[in-house]
Amino acid sequence: MVKLEKFENLEKKVTKLVDQFSLLKKEKEQIAGQLKERGVEDRETKKRLEKLHRERYKIRSKLDMLIDKLESIENTG
Repeated sequence: MVKLEKFENLEKKVTKLVDQFSLLKKEKEQIAGQLKERGVEDRETKKRLEKLHRERYKIRSKLDMLIDKLESIENTG
């Protein structure tokens, strides 16, 4: 009987390990999905930031041009 009890105990432990493994595998898949989503979000954020930088540069260039025009009017007058 002692050998049978040991076998049953081993069986319970193996079953518990298999269940834990399955749970960890599901968690890993969920985390991988979240990382993939974050990667997409990061790329979109970088694109928006680059667009804002380009717009800022254009605005700065236009402002510099307007300031130069005003200064030229000021210098001629």
